[in-house]
Amino acid sequence: MEWIPVGKVLSTQGVRGEVKFHYYNEAKEDVLHYASLFVGKVGEKSEIRPAHVRFQNGFVFIRFKGIESLDEVSFLVGQELYVRERDLISLEEGEYYEYQLIGLDVVDMKDNKIGVVESVLHTGANDVLVIGGNDTPMVPLVEGFVIEVNVRGGYVRVDGEAIGL
Repeated sequence: MEWIPVGKVLSTQGVRGEVKFHYYNEAKEDVLHYASLFVGKVGEKSEIRPAHVRFQNGFVFIRFKGIESLDEVSFLVGQELYVRERDLISLEEGEYYEYQLIGLDVVDMKDNKIGVVESVLHTGANDVLVIGGNDTPMVPLVEGFVIEVNVRGGYVRVDGEAIGL
């Protein structure tokens, strides 16, 4: 079973066991789709079920069933929360999840391989692809730099000139 990180618990909120949660998806309301979230290491995931979800200032605040105090919820601070891959919301054609980018080849306009996507950095302005390889620049995940994302084809096409190659 594949576990997909969907966000990170930033802090506790109040005394009734609520947490401030940074949901990775842009559509914050999509978190309502998940009846269960999971926490823990590979092979040792524990299920936690949202009891109440609210939205404020771009963050998601969640209270979980059976967790009713600050002391009980504090173990979640700093933890990523996961869903099962099969529980992910279906995407439209041309859309993709961040985890699907990891491991894709990065190619230029002439199909020359530049490197491989190692991770995605979340900055204030836009997301950035971290490309593995010697002296390979990071690539802003925005139109003009990224020309095409083809998950099925296994590549991300970038404008080499725009990124200084």
